[in-house]
Amino acid sequence: MSYLKTNRRNYPGLENIDVWKVPEILGLNDETRQDYENKKSAIDQFSNGTPLNEIEKTTGISRQYLHYLLKRCTSPDKNGNPIGYSTLIKGKHTGLHRRNSLEKLDSGQALPGSLQALFVKYPTLYKTMDKLIVHGISPESNRTNSRLTWHHIHEIFLSQCNSLGISPPSYPFCSNSNGKFALTSWGKKILAESKILNVASRETLDHLHENLRAPPSRCYERVEADGHYVDVNWTLEVSGLNGEGVVYCKVARLWLIALLEVKSTAVIGYSISLGRNYNASDVTRAIRSSLVPWQPRELTVSTISYKPGECLPNALMSELSYVCYDELWIDNAKSHLSSIFFTMLERSVNAVPVFGPKESPNVRPRIELLFDLLEEAGIHCLEGTTGSNPRDVRKSIKKNDRFILKLDTLLDLIDLLIVRYNTGIAPGTTISRNEVLKRAVMRETGIFRRIPKCKRDNCIKYSIFDEAVIGQERGRPILRWKNARYEGTGLYTVPNVIGQKVLVMANEDVREVEVVLLKDGTSLGLFQVEKRWRNTPHSLFTRTAVRRFMTNNSFISHAADIPLAFRAHVEKEVREKGRSQRTLARLSEEQKFDNKNVNLRESDIESSDSIHPDILVEVPKHEEIADDELDALISNLGTTYR
Repeated sequence: MSYLKTNRRNYPGLENIDVWKVPEILGLNDETRQDYENKKSAIDQFSNGTPLNEIEKTTGISRQYLHYLLKRCTSPDKNGNPIGYSTLIKGKHTGLHRRNSLEKLDSGQALPGSLQALFVKYPTLYKTMDKLIVHGISPESNRTNSRLTWHHIHEIFLSQCNSLGISPPSYPFCSNSNGKFALTSWGKKILAESKILNVASRETLDHLHENLRAPPSRCYERVEADGHYVDVNWTLEVSGLNGEGVVYCKVARLWLIALLEVKSTAVIGYSISLGRNYNASDVTRAIRSSLVPWQPRELTVSTISYKPGECLPNALMSELSYVCYDELWIDNAKSHLSSIFFTMLERSVNAVPVFGPKESPNVRPRIELLFDLLEEAGIHCLEGTTGSNPRDVRKSIKKNDRFILKLDTLLDLIDLLIVRYNTGIAPGTTISRNEVLKRAVMRETGIFRRIPKCKRDNCIKYSIFDEAVIGQERGRPILRWKNARYEGTGLYTVPNVIGQKVLVMANEDVREVEVVLLKDGTSLGLFQVEKRWRNTPHSLFTRTAVRRFMTNNSFISHAADIPLAFRAHVEKEVREKGRSQRTLARLSEEQKFDNKNVNLRESDIESSDSIHPDILVEVPKHEEIADDELDALISNLGTTYR
């Protein structure tokens, strides 16, 4: 049946109704789906020229409501195309902005869109409220306040309106709530949008890293490095100063800093740090361990030993020692952003640091998988583990199960876990991870950069490389480095040395350093620290800790031996308040070699050739772990990694 076409309203975009997208309605309930199909039928009939009265008879939709639906369907989206049939779904929003007429503000009543009209008229008010709600920064402050409530935000909103000269009966003062409900609704909306944008930006960053992170084509092209803490309960026995008994320190965190070669997934170096967090010196020790040939530990458990081939790659053959890598993928931890770390990379490995977000398995998946394996196949298999979360069934709840490991036994376990991991099958091959690197060198198909022989002595002797400037004191040249003064004969043998940049090379014990001029490489020789720091061995950790304690006014020293006086102060805090137990344990490790007042057995001290200078203090014998249990754990570890 044909109908006479009459003059109708013109709806731009209706002529392209055949290409409108049809939404998926199978998931809708029967009532909503029937309502949509009825509206769609009315739109289709109108486009075919059916009279309006006939459409109303068949669909029950009046001509006024039909024109409203047509206006919604033909409204342009953000790309300028008609929105189409999707607006016919009940409860569907078109996303169109309300008409923000400024006349609403002086109408004397709160109308829809009045808040948006207010922001259009006063753009500074919009910026202030957006900064306040999204970032929590008040107009009078530059600091973020995370405790702002909607009541406080509304009060600031009204005060800003008063400062702009807005007064009744203008909006928002014409509203019963003074615009509080509209402000809260708008604020929650922009908060949700900001969270979505943040998540989208992080996903975009991860996607960008994923695109950049193409698989390496050869060994030692890329190395991933990170630090991971291991939670295990144990007690350290520290002998008091001047023979004043024994201090028991409960320490529940051990940091493992590892370097993993991506092509073979082998661990090429690691270090261990005891404390709340690891510092740049711990990272540089891990880098040095990846270069200097590995040496086995003197295991304290007699029933286990190293098997053939269990070692770090740099101990397999001489060609794998002092090998440099091109890229070092790390996160944005503060220890990775320090000048000591950057100087170490430049002076030894000369690798390019590639930074990424923290704890991101999408950016550095292999190093994160390594830490998961070391925990699940190693630490969590021992009694006394704290588990991976508070609800972990492996978590020890008995008091007798706490602090059952010697620290030297735990360090032996970690070393055995890592070298046993390197003997596991490399992904995509049928040989071990160490064998992958060994064959890569033996094939001689690639060029591996190695540290020149003239620089290897410094790599062995020093783990800290930092830059400083020669200053002056009372007209004499002096080197100020890491909160202490250094003097040496080289300051007086080279003319015009004041103001010159130098390279400071130091070991863990920073009482003596070697200084080299950067402008021409002239060596100024060995420098010794000032007398009040000279008598007792100490590290940069001690210097930082002393400064922190002095800042808090808890330690003020005028003693002739600051490290020893600081240890006495920390030992007093441990005995009286139980604080700073990790600090005391670390100080005892630093001072045990030269300090005669600290009574430690010779068997507790490692040889000076070891690259793992960590705390080795025993716990009472009745708390030791059984040898057969540790032996079984190490024996079953290889199958777990495979």
